[in-house]
Amino acid sequence: MDFVYKPIEELDTSALHQGDLIEKTEDVADVLRQAHAYYADSDSYTHFVVITQSCDLVRRRGKKINAPYITVAATKQFEKSFTDQFRSHLRPLKKTVFSFQPRSRKQNIRQLLERYLNNTEQEFFFLPQRETGSPEMDLLVFLRLSVALRPEHYEVLASSKCAELDEIFQAKLGWLKGNIYSRVATPDVEERISNSEEFKTSFFDRYMKEDEYVWLTDLQADRVRDSVRKRYADLGRDLTVDETYQIIESEAKPDIEILAENILEKMVKNKVIDASDGEQMRKAKNSILNESTLKTLVARQS
Repeated sequence: MDFVYKPIEELDTSALHQGDLIEKTEDVADVLRQAHAYYADSDSYTHFVVITQSCDLVRRRGKKINAPYITVAATKQFEKSFTDQFRSHLRPLKKTVFSFQPRSRKQNIRQLLERYLNNTEQEFFFLPQRETGSPEMDLLVFLRLSVALRPEHYEVLASSKCAELDEIFQAKLGWLKGNIYSRVATPDVEERISNSEEFKTSFFDRYMKEDEYVWLTDLQADRVRDSVRKRYADLGRDLTVDETYQIIESEAKPDIEILAENILEKMVKNKVIDASDGEQMRKAKNSILNESTLKTLVARQS
């Protein structure tokens, strides 16, 4: 997604513009420390983005800039910011030391990632990593976390610049910052990347990390909770992660299969079907599993 930035060879470290990405060098940290020591000393904020309008940053014939201050917004590594947000939705499994992600949130999380990717999430500005050059990792600008720096620090900030936004993305940043009511139409991923679906899937996988989290539907979570409670009663203590994983592997079947087993259980209880007749039970379960209407309803909930 290098199209977000001006070409590296056009990087101008003698002037500042709205959207310039400033690396937090030691010199920049010293400047920040005079205004807001927290941002200077915190390891969370690795870069800052200039949000003052470009027209107010022009130095004409050596004169001072028009702006009384140079305002910069704090920027974090996107992975850390998103992971913190992602983990805040983990649900603890009682009587264990285990947490899981509700599968019902999976689509919402994908949509959130896509909004970040296309810079349509209010109060934030996403800066993608470059294939070559800076930034070398995805970044997230927190537009509400801003610091006003004195104009005399102009040269320090300009010399620490590591990337410049393309003009249309400068405009988008300015719109998000000012919360103007007319939308600045910047190109989405689909308009600039030929294999956009593949790119988005790779982006989603990078941050949703399927191998690091367990995703459970409501039916799966209920089934697992029942088994955990029974196992807890036997052990008299909270279950370990490994013990919980064993239950999940055993009980977290596809929703359609859980529904089929629940329906069969009700049928047996109401004496509609004989539990001792294995062939009858098998046929009944297969009929439920192959019911197209039920499969469609389950798919909509996944």
